[in-house]
Amino acid sequence: STERRDPAAAAAPGSISAQTQRPRALLSVESPQTPALLENTASSVRRALFSLGRDMQTSTTAALGALAAAVGFRIYRYATRAESPAEEVAAKAAAKPTLYEQQEAELQHFSGLLFGGSLTNTCIEWGARAAIIALGVANPGGLFTPRSGCQGLVEVGLWMCAMSVFNRGYNSFLEYAYARNPQYRTQPPLEHALRQECDLVGRELSDLKAQDLHDRMTLILDALTTTALMAINPGFFPGRGGVQHGVVERGVRLLLHQYTIAFTMYWAHRAGHVTPFKWHNIHGAHHQATHPLSRVTYQAHCWDNWMNQLYGHTFAQYLMPLDHTTFYVCYFLRIMESLEKHSGLSCHLNFAHNLQRFLPYSQMPHHHDLHHEGSKRCNFTFSAGGGLWDAAFGTRKAGRAQYVKEQATTYDLKMIAKGVSSTVEQEQAKAAAIAVVADGEEITLGELALHKSAASRWVAIGGGVYDVTEYMREHPGGEKVLADVAGRDATVDYEDVGHTDAARARLAPLKIGSLAGAARTAIKSDADSWWNGLLAVHSPVAAMSLLVALSGQPGGWLIGGWCLIVLAAEISLAYTPPAKLKSN
Repeated sequence: STERRDPAAAAAPGSISAQTQRPRALLSVESPQTPALLENTASSVRRALFSLGRDMQTSTTAALGALAAAVGFRIYRYATRAESPAEEVAAKAAAKPTLYEQQEAELQHFSGLLFGGSLTNTCIEWGARAAIIALGVANPGGLFTPRSGCQGLVEVGLWMCAMSVFNRGYNSFLEYAYARNPQYRTQPPLEHALRQECDLVGRELSDLKAQDLHDRMTLILDALTTTALMAINPGFFPGRGGVQHGVVERGVRLLLHQYTIAFTMYWAHRAGHVTPFKWHNIHGAHHQATHPLSRVTYQAHCWDNWMNQLYGHTFAQYLMPLDHTTFYVCYFLRIMESLEKHSGLSCHLNFAHNLQRFLPYSQMPHHHDLHHEGSKRCNFTFSAGGGLWDAAFGTRKAGRAQYVKEQATTYDLKMIAKGVSSTVEQEQAKAAAIAVVADGEEITLGELALHKSAASRWVAIGGGVYDVTEYMREHPGGEKVLADVAGRDATVDYEDVGHTDAARARLAPLKIGSLAGAARTAIKSDADSWWNGLLAVHSPVAAMSLLVALSGQPGGWLIGGWCLIVLAAEISLAYTPPAKLKSN
């Protein structure tokens, strides 16, 4: 029957359920009440849909709130988790772990999207990008009006946001891979035995505090430089409507652009090592991290980061311009390469490097890792293809090919076959034929082990024992390198790094005796290069600066001239006595 109704479904008059459950006869088109009923029904439906939408919005908000609360609760439980009584007793009974071991066990190096883990710096980073976008929208005086074929400041700001997200995401991926795949690490487990007061990458707390300020200044300088480039040369950032190259030309230009970046940064980096002033005051800050992890890639002195920005992408875009698409392909490729170089991994997970293995003298992350571990005179390049410049100027070494053999390039294998990476045993055999009685008193291993504190540090190299206590501050590789090998035989470490004749001669006045029972070896040395001279090491960057100044592009003379002034200042300060230099 059309008039049959379910008492449980009864509703108040005027409600949608009550109206829709009326007898069908009342809904007949012949009924005079039909228009009013239809109008009431439509009104009720609208109210119901509005109510439903509001309820869905409320439900979604509540669900997201609940999810955020759950995540926050899990993080809180993770941070404040308590051990069981048995675990607590066992933990107290065991030796106190190092800061590294704690972070390794808790996977604290699986980073989020925070720049350097600092909320303040993250706010500065995104605030600077928002300011760039807002400046482009406001466009005071029309200064930032997009030119034909060029990007506007708003688009540039959005791309900067995209690169920040990509940078954090790829960094997180590499650090997660580092934590989960110890078999692919570029160093054996012994290399990670850090001191108690050091973090995952070998930095002390005082170093981390100083680095926090450099991170902050890097972000500010990056935003100011981008804005200045837009003002003086709008064409620096090519737009979609600008010049578009063909596929082949894009590939050639990208390759030449990459080699240009690698060339200038190779020499700027090399100068940072062989120029005492720059090492002690600027570039040495980056090498406070003696153990690899991708987060340390941009953790350097703010001046170092800023000048690398000018020497790298800025010079290359002036000298070998790219179109819109290739411009950003290059940027994202460089982010991947830089992070991979410092990741501590050398395997199939290094996507950017493996894509470029076919390039002549290409390098993998394990090459740059050797550079960071104290071998300051080799493998200066930051990119895979940049290994060409290391090979051309005599600074390429086989890296850690002995630990990651599957990542050894063809050139590495040739170097090893020719004996360039000779083993300690080979050096000992060679020295045995010319062995002579060691001068000075004999010192036992037990006595040597007692001298590893700041008050007295002794190191054994090639059968000789050297007191490096007073030399720590002057060591080009940094104090931490010597502190880590103090009190033991460091022959392997010394020979793996490679030292010049001048460095070998520097050992002589530090010798205090010979190590009892140790075979006397010939200390391997690398002949110093003419390119490490004061003027020679700065001349390639000076030449590139001059080319930018003469490029004829807007602002070229300003950028090139500024870099020439900086180079002149570096040369004038190059050999200031270390005692007068302010330490990092």
